[in-house]
Amino acid sequence: MSTAYLMLAHRPPYHLATLAAQQPQARFYLHYDVKSPLADLYFLRGLPNVKILNNRINIHWGGFSMIEATLVLMQAALADSRNQYFHLISGDCLPLQSPEHMTNIMQQTGAGCLFLTCHVELRLRYRVRFNVPHADSNWQRSLAGKLLTKVAQIADKILPSSIVPYSGSQWFSADRVALQLLFNESLGDRVSQFERKLCPDEHFFQHIAQQHQSSLHWVNQNHRYIQFAGHANHPDFLTLAQVQAACRQDFWFARKVRPEIAVAFWADKIAC
Repeated sequence: MSTAYLMLAHRPPYHLATLAAQQPQARFYLHYDVKSPLADLYFLRGLPNVKILNNRINIHWGGFSMIEATLVLMQAALADSRNQYFHLISGDCLPLQSPEHMTNIMQQTGAGCLFLTCHVELRLRYRVRFNVPHADSNWQRSLAGKLLTKVAQIADKILPSSIVPYSGSQWFSADRVALQLLFNESLGDRVSQFERKLCPDEHFFQHIAQQHQSSLHWVNQNHRYIQFAGHANHPDFLTLAQVQAACRQDFWFARKVRPEIAVAFWADKIAC
């Protein structure tokens, strides 16, 4: 059964060439932010199992464009019937386990397996409740955008609501049955529901999964090792020791990892 990696990147994922050579039976689908020049990816030319998508989205951090780019990746990977197991990763993610190891666990979980984190986060309810004018725009993180976000937060605390705000990491793994379900349910009304929301990438697929639990073998764990410093919006870059420890703990991916750390990890044959 073939593994497909769906990668979102905005800077060159230099470790991808080595990954593609290490896993010739796997297929790698890369969405490269339209703001980044394709010439940056010269090192991926000629690799038969790497597909750089032509349909490139202008991604805004914390905007629905993140979902759009993910859906483009999903559509491309699902178009090849050989792909049965899928992993959504960033350009800074490093696979720690073999595709055979991950596939074995996914097969044991059952058809429709989905490894996606989800929890109820009331403090983030404003994100899934209100459409806002600055969502998915260049000024979402400006002073004016932050003030509008604060207004939405205050309004959510004052005005009663029965909305349940499901939240979690945007990175997940799924088999073909689960990914096809997520893709199908992402179209139509779902787009209009989330396209003017803040940070929908941390809520979108969680809400779909909650509505279709009976059709999934859903594991509330994505097997990603990610570390945040305090209340930072972005995860830390990991040290080699952290990556090695994550591997020994059977995490599937580490995020975020610099290229030189990836090289050092591969060079250390006793890392795991």
